[in-house]
Amino acid sequence: MPSSTTLTRPVEVVARPVGAAFAVVFGALARVLRARPIHPRGVLLDAALVVAEDEAGAEVLPQGRTDALARLSLGAGLPRGWPDVVGLAVRWHADGEPQDLLFSSSRPGRLLRFTPLPRRRLGGWFGTLMPLRTASGPVLLALRPDAAATRATGTLTYELLQATPAGPWQRFGALELRGPLLPGRAAPARDGEDPQVRFDPTLNAPRGLGTYRWEDLLRSQSYAAARRGSGSPTPARGPRSGPA
Repeated sequence: MPSSTTLTRPVEVVARPVGAAFAVVFGALARVLRARPIHPRGVLLDAALVVAEDEAGAEVLPQGRTDALARLSLGAGLPRGWPDVVGLAVRWHADGEPQDLLFSSSRPGRLLRFTPLPRRRLGGWFGTLMPLRTASGPVLLALRPDAAATRATGTLTYELLQATPAGPWQRFGALELRGPLLPGRAAPARDGEDPQVRFDPTLNAPRGLGTYRWEDLLRSQSYAAARRGSGSPTPARGPRSGPA
């Protein structure tokens, strides 16, 4: 039976030149725009992760209630109402170090869970698209609107789910968002463009999770080129390989 190294090596060989091509495109856009080439504008929201100790999957995220920061943005920055890929980035801290997760608008199906899907509204299903590395194998994370909890608490709430790449989704927590998404709530002062915040799922891979080398080859070159082109500083933190 082929080893995991044998299986992943061809993927890495393909990922490197594809990542380099993405880097050329995103770097050029950043130099022209002098700004983020994708997800250029967003709104920052106070957030909280809520994970119970006995929930399935609780080993991959901090248990209990954890304060977090979220950024909601449109991939191409198109006018509201136009179909666009919606991004939802989440950050919390562990021992002072940022822990970043990126979600994109998608669907829960076994193929669509890997595909970014444009839509006209900000809400809906979000997924990590690429598998994350855990001690027990690859998992995908997702966010599903929790209408009942939102009505009961007045706080926009998403169920937090996980699945193997081809497996069923299991709920193991929640993400609470506070900010201008709820009717009647005023936008915070941080609404709008927020160039001071940069999320990076490779450099800031959460503890208990990690990224695979082929993912890093696809994304890290683009991120670095986009930072150089837009004049953004490079995070000082080094790459994290995640669990073995």
